[in-house]
Formats: sequence, structure tokens, C-alpha cells
Amino acid sequence: MTKKLFWENPYQFEFDGTVLKIDGNKVVLDKTCFFPRGGGQVGDIGEINGIRVVDTQKDETYTLIHLLEKEPSFKVGDLLHGKVDWERRYKIMKLHSAAHIVYYLMREVFGDTCKPVSSGLLDDKKDRSDYFFADKLDLEKLKQVERRANEVIERGYEIQTWSDEQDPNRRYWKIEIFPEMACGGTHPKNTHEIGRIRIDRG
Repeated sequence: MTKKLFWENPYQFEFDGTVLKIDGNKVVLDKTCFFPRGGGQVGDIGEINGIRVVDTQKDETYTLIHLLEKEPSFKVGDLLHGKVDWERRYKIMKLHSAAHIVYYLMREVFGDTCKPVSSGLLDDKKDRSDYFFADKLDLEKLKQVERRANEVIERGYEIQTWSDEQDPNRRYWKIEIFPEMACGGTHPKNTHEIGRIRIDRG
């Protein structure tokens, strides 16, 4: 089992880890800062021992796999140095928490006429979440959600994340004014870090 450093400290972006398995360009380490694709959030990229990591994934056994741009020359048992693309990761962290805030406010402002239908796709550019509307989309209400979201962000709420005691692979996200939400992604410590957001329909 790979130690998930990205849950212990999402701000850590460099680490040393030992190779547990190599399969072509797929590498498994005993610990990693690289977040694996899941829950709508893209996997981290960066480099390991100077070789570019083009994606990070997990399989059905929760094994974390680093996909390198080429087969490495290092071998099982070697100690390596990894570095996550921090600028990209930090943008994703902020957008991910913003997406949760927007989710609760969409439900609050639109009520039962709005239902989320998927977790969408979240990268360092934007969050793409899908909502089903029973009526024609009210653009003024959408702007109201945007205003409310920016007000919540500006207040500077602490963002809490933690693992389930019974299942360490199950994680949760919460700020004071909203219920907890199941989420295994990476997040900043405070909403104030997010900055202003804009909501557009797709």
C-alpha cells in the first residue's frame, strides 16, 4: 500500500520514495505526493528522478500508479525523488473546494428544480459539473449563486478534510456552514485561498 502524502499534507509537493513495482512506464512507490485521478479530479503530473510523470492513476485495489513518459532505467528497491507540478496542483485544490461550495449553493438557490447528475471533470482550468434543471435555466439565479459563492469564499472559512475511521480510503470535506461531503480530493486549508470565481453555463 502506497502512503498517501497528498492527504497528510496537500501542500507538500516534493518527496523521496522507494520503488515497489515497475511495469513498463508504470511505477508504484511506497509513498507519494502525486494525487491519482478519481472523483472527477485529474491526476497529478510532474517528474520522478527527472522523468516526466504524465498522469497518476489508481486501480481497483487502490494501488497508485505513476505513468511516466518513457520506461525508466531505475529498478525496484531504488530510492527516488519526486516533484509534483505545484502550480497546477494548487489551482486544482482551490477549484475543487470552490466546486463544493457552488454545489451547496446551487441546491439552496434553485431548490428541487436543480439536481446534480455527475461529478464532472476538474482540472487546473475549471470545474465542469453537470446539473439537470426541471425548468429553463434562470440566469439571474445563477448569478446569485456566483455572488453568494464569492461571499462565502471571502469570509475565510476553515476547510476540513479527514478520513473515515473504518475505511481510510473514504474521505470527507467540510466547512462550517455546509454539511460534510464525501470527497477524496486535495483542498486548501481556507476558503480565502480560493480567490474570486466565475460561474458560466456550458
